Amino acid sequence: MKKGQKFPHHPDDLLSTMHERILVLTFNRQERYNAWTEALRDELTRRLLEADNDANVDALVITGAGDKAFCAGQDLGESEEESDEAHMELWVQRLTACYDAVREFSKPLVAAINGVAAGSGFQLVQFCDYTVAHPAVRLGQTEVSSGIPSVFGTWLMWERIGSRAYELSLQGRLMEAEEAKQLGFINEMVEQSNVLDAALNAARRLAKLPRVAYRISKSANRQFDQERYTNALRMSVAALREAFETGAPQKEISEFFESRRTRNTGAQGF
Repeated sequence: MKKGQKFPHHPDDLLSTMHERILVLTFNRQERYNAWTEALRDELTRRLLEADNDANVDALVITGAGDKAFCAGQDLGESEEESDEAHMELWVQRLTACYDAVREFSKPLVAAINGVAAGSGFQLVQFCDYTVAHPAVRLGQTEVSSGIPSVFGTWLMWERIGSRAYELSLQGRLMEAEEAKQLGFINEMVEQSNVLDAALNAARRLAKLPRVAYRISKSANRQFDQERYTNALRMSVAALREAFETGAPQKEISEFFESRRTRNTGAQGF
């Protein structure tokens, strides 16, 4: 098998359903805690751009399949395989394209957090306009636990909670739902069985607001931190390059998978 072919996109990795005029996109890699691959992010990017231009879509909800995870972030198996500098540059470009598509989505975008949201999965949550979760979810920046610098994720939290972001990211700690709600990462808490319905209701409520005002407000609000966003991505690229050049992240990831194999589980790294 050639390099890069181990993690192709499968049609069922990202499920798409319409609930009246609300589009629901569901990460569906339950055996990997809905961790996303480059191919899955590319598909999400495509679906976001498509939905933003679709007059039949009023709003969008993102969630994860099953009851364990919303998205565990980057699939560490792919990170272990693809770690050379040339591929890293391409990886960052594709990740940035996905984040840009999320940030620039002009319609209401709601996260239905059904389980763990870690690393870049948690970053995705923070880009959404509104988040619904249940009391058993956990959220956080866990990169340092896998030997990966937490730079962009720390900045993203800093924009909301200031220096508290350091404590969270440097420990690689997952927050319990109540703490996350108090800090503003969760807008609405409901029973586990009601998360998707509540997210759909929130999407419908937001979609009823004046469309032009909503779109222009989102566009203007992005400009508040556009320069800092661009700079944080640039710093993250430099940090990742420095770390992977040492071989330390690759070693940590390999040890993580060896530990998982020893325990005979397929769980992701959070």
